[in-house]
Order: sequence, then C-alpha cells, then structure tokens
Amino acid sequence: MVAADGEIDAANAAPFADYARRCADCCEWLILDLAELAFIGTVGFTALQSVSARCAAAQTRLMVVPSPAVTSVLRICDPQSRLPLVPSLADALADVQKSGRPLRAVT
Repeated sequence: MVAADGEIDAANAAPFADYARRCADCCEWLILDLAELAFIGTVGFTALQSVSARCAAAQTRLMVVPSPAVTSVLRICDPQSRLPLVPSLADALADVQKSGRPLRAVT
C-alpha cells in the first residue's frame, strides 16, 4: 500500500509516481490510498495513469482509494473510469483477503 496525504502537484507528482511504480514492480497487489488528499492537479492524474500502466505491465492488481479531490479530478480526466477505484481502504484490503493471497511488504 502506498498512501499519500496533502497534495499531489507539479512539485511532487514525479517522485510519488516513481515510488509507486517501483512498488508495482515487486507486488501482486498495489493499493494507492489517496483518501486524505486535499488536492491533486492534472499532473497528479498523469502520475496515476503512469502507475496504472506499470501495474498492467507488471501484472500487479491496482486499486485506488480516492478522496473527494481525486474523485473531482477523475470526473474530468477519466470519464471512462479506467482507474480501478474502491470506496475505502477496508474494501481494498477485503478484496486482497478474498483472493487468499496476502499483501507483501515493500521496503
């Protein structure tokens, strides 16, 4: 799981995406917990797209827990709902548990 709070903007979107993509390379599941984000710019959406693409290439199952700010940006930038959203971290973890495969820690 990768969690972010505060803001994802031009100043930090690239490091966030780099870290999440590295996690995607070594995990079966990747949960992006963005429930505490107060702001995400369009560059943050681009970062999420790059993480999603890496997950697809690595065959890592991605789940995104959005905040209201993330939901607002996705309404505009992702009208086809391509990013896999889940309502809460509890729901994401329940999906992992249902699979019978534990989350692996990433260091």
